[in-house]
Amino acid sequence: MNILGNSEEIDKVQKRNLWALFFIGLIYGFASRPFFLVYQPFLLKITGSLFITGILVTLGGIILFLPKPWVGRLSDKFNRKKVWLLEIPLFFTGMIFLFFAENLIFLVPGIILFYLTEVVGEISFNMYISASSNKTKKGILFGLMFFSIFIGNIGGEFFVLLNIVRDIRVYFLIYMIFSVGSYLIIIFVISDPISKQLKNSAINSEISNKKQNMWIDIFKTPKKRAIIIFFTLDIFIYNISLSIYGAGLRAQYGLTYEQMAFIAIWLSITLMISQILGGHLTDKIGKKRTLIMSELFGLGEFSIFILAFVLWTLGFHIFLIPLLSIGNILMGLNGATFIPSAQIILTDLDETRKAESYGIIGFLRGIGLIPTGIIGGFLTENVSYVVPFILSFIGVLFLIWFLYKYFQE
Repeated sequence: MNILGNSEEIDKVQKRNLWALFFIGLIYGFASRPFFLVYQPFLLKITGSLFITGILVTLGGIILFLPKPWVGRLSDKFNRKKVWLLEIPLFFTGMIFLFFAENLIFLVPGIILFYLTEVVGEISFNMYISASSNKTKKGILFGLMFFSIFIGNIGGEFFVLLNIVRDIRVYFLIYMIFSVGSYLIIIFVISDPISKQLKNSAINSEISNKKQNMWIDIFKTPKKRAIIIFFTLDIFIYNISLSIYGAGLRAQYGLTYEQMAFIAIWLSITLMISQILGGHLTDKIGKKRTLIMSELFGLGEFSIFILAFVLWTLGFHIFLIPLLSIGNILMGLNGATFIPSAQIILTDLDETRKAESYGIIGFLRGIGLIPTGIIGGFLTENVSYVVPFILSFIGVLFLIWFLYKYFQE
């Protein structure tokens, strides 16, 4: 530990990193939320089809998981900060493509580059939280970092509610401008919280021995295999309906962007209020129990979305916005109890190759994401808007059973 000095010096670096990550989350939450609110409707406006929109959403999902093992390996092998800085050119190039997109020629490369940015950012952000956290307080610290994102989300949603932007592409520019602040924090504040000597030792000795066995080890270990199955099924089941949720609100109910922002703000408020509590709960009662609680909130979430559709179909339109808001509150409780447990599990799969193991699980989870946008878009367009939500509800029942039977604490 000579490079950073004694343990007190390392502790200072970790605290500085956590404060930096908190502000990065705050900026990201505020700047990205308006963009993501209009993203699916933006795709729908260009394509004119929920089915094609679903395919493009799936493309983004594929890019979000496909490179994860290799980005994770780079993060473990080389300086994490340098890998994180790769996000900068990817982000601005991708956003410029999306900003000028009028057809698939610009849209597709924009989606690919933008989601590559998300991969690098997600892995780097979570690895720094894990490396800078006390092991007994990881749940609450993950909760605190995501709390900052959700505070930012609320600010971004209120900005949309002001209805001062006439062209939704302005939200793309705002995202790019505010992201400059995040990147300056990464460049000038973030530091590696562990000794370079320790890191190199881990890579050159123990890690090199496991290099060829990482994938095999994950599949052969019963505990890790259960983790793969659960998280892969979870992302598949939820995204059958949620992958085209934003576009569906426009296509099915004809909601305005302001109405969508109003509904979404209840999700962000709930996440903000309950995220730290969710992290504390994870530390206290364990990851398995917290995940089961999360899935119970998921059942309530899909029940409300189904009820909202039924009442709207029967002509009771007055209940739509309140019920969708309640559904988003339950979605927030679902996320607040899911995120800390999931991040602790996924960042601690392997002590010496944290980022690569995180990336491998992300890759395998992504396989479950591949068909969801296509399935959701097809069912919504050709059967009924409510069918994907019914399938998700049934799937969550299965997830609860799986957690009880196969998941280890």
